[in-house]
Amino acid sequence: MRFLAALAVVVTHIELLKAQYLKPNLWQNNKLVYELGPLGVIFFFVLSGFLITYLLLKEKEKTNTVSIMKFYIRRILRIWPLYFLIIVIGFFLLPNFKIFEHGYFTKYFKENFFSNLLLYILILPNLAFSLFKPVPHIGQLWSIGVEEQFYLMWPWLVKWSKRLLPVLFGVIIVCIFFKIVVQFLVMSDPDNDTLSQIKTFVATLKFESMAIGGIGAWCVHNDKYYRIFLSNAALICSLVLIIISIYFTPPIIQDGIFIIQSVLFLVVILNVSCNTNSVIKIENRLFVMLGNISYGIYMYHMIIIALVIIVFNKFNVEVSNNLLPQVMLYGLCIGLTILISWLSYKYFESFFVKLKRKSTIIESGSQNE
Repeated sequence: MRFLAALAVVVTHIELLKAQYLKPNLWQNNKLVYELGPLGVIFFFVLSGFLITYLLLKEKEKTNTVSIMKFYIRRILRIWPLYFLIIVIGFFLLPNFKIFEHGYFTKYFKENFFSNLLLYILILPNLAFSLFKPVPHIGQLWSIGVEEQFYLMWPWLVKWSKRLLPVLFGVIIVCIFFKIVVQFLVMSDPDNDTLSQIKTFVATLKFESMAIGGIGAWCVHNDKYYRIFLSNAALICSLVLIIISIYFTPPIIQDGIFIIQSVLFLVVILNVSCNTNSVIKIENRLFVMLGNISYGIYMYHMIIIALVIIVFNKFNVEVSNNLLPQVMLYGLCIGLTILISWLSYKYFESFFVKLKRKSTIIESGSQNE
């Protein structure tokens, strides 16, 4: 499932970069393609909240506590090596090659270089994303910042909460209330750039989605409530409603539709992971491998897409919405991204994954958690 979420982001970004390189694209006039990437990120947040919360609950059940130190060691070893490698590539390697210059993004990148770099190093790429134009080819790192900020508080909540379920609902309510307050402040002073930047930053903090995933994990761990959602009818209905939400969301709730989508995604996750009769069966060797390298797919794909489009331009290969050029472009972008991500996992990330296992208390079905 993690791979499918990453693939959705890749599809949207292929079309986005086609648009940025002034090529015919599906990003500007196809709502489904436009929304696939954001949906993939929301799905990933829900899945992350589900997996992390479940593992923490199992650890608490087994040891009667949660080792905060070991939790952070595991997260650092899994996230930081590739995160900082991509920062080095984006800030110090790619700018040395003229072919990677990217219009006005490159101009703003040079102007805000040190401010951007500092925020990225402090694991605040989502704040940088709110204050400045995206860093060329690595703007997707904003969501990694959200994940890391989520990890700062989550093990403490699970460790000290005697009644975790009300706490999870409380997190959702507080986040919604805070965003509503920010929205009203912006509406009261729409020309205030600082308030607009605050709104953009707050909008990146999808802790509600992670808490919804956590609620699902609590239900599964305690064997309560979730079984009523385990049916192919519920699964298919959720997928259909997600598609409907793309096209028919009223503007007044546009900023909050991700909460409804998160609930629908949770139903999908519950069925795929807990419903033995699910029509979606992706637990096999191929998808396990793709799941293990999905972090790399997410981190490398923008660089590879840009490189493929640049090479196509150099050799006058057509970049358009026609069938054959699309097949060639998508095949190369996705194939090379998977290859580079696999090489990265095998020869770079796996070293840190092995170190991470020394701090692992509860084994998961995925090397990524």
